[in-house]
Amino acid sequence: MEHTKHLWRAGILLLVLMAGGFVVRHFFVPESFGEMGYYRYSALFELMDREPRHGSPVACSECHDDIATAKAAGAHAVVQCEVCHGILSSHVKDDEKIADMFIDRSYRLCTRCHEQLRARPTGMVQVNLAEHLELEPGQKIPAEACIECHDRDSIHSP
Repeated sequence: MEHTKHLWRAGILLLVLMAGGFVVRHFFVPESFGEMGYYRYSALFELMDREPRHGSPVACSECHDDIATAKAAGAHAVVQCEVCHGILSSHVKDDEKIADMFIDRSYRLCTRCHEQLRARPTGMVQVNLAEHLELEPGQKIPAEACIECHDRDSIHSP
């Protein structure tokens, strides 16, 4: 039996590690974990109690009625303001302006919807930027390529 001591030691060590794992799991895994899926169920209520950071076009139109009216008449009527601009809570808090609104002026913003792709709906305006800007092969696209020609009014109501 002398030669089986190492097997007993390994077995006891394995049992101690398993028991330690159960103890650690008991103290570190939240009680509501796994109740409704593979997540902490009580986190849903914590998230629902948070104050919303995003606004709606209605909230934006309270101060920017002229832009909202122009946007509502154009092809971008269904696009939420925060898609192109920052989140409302970084601009307004308690009906007071707290900072200037971030505006993404890069061509990358426009190409999210207007880059020429076969999978896009046929009614959506699609642009091949290299051809549209008449760029030479290898020439870089200017960062603000779209707004050089498409001004604020035409962007909100193309």
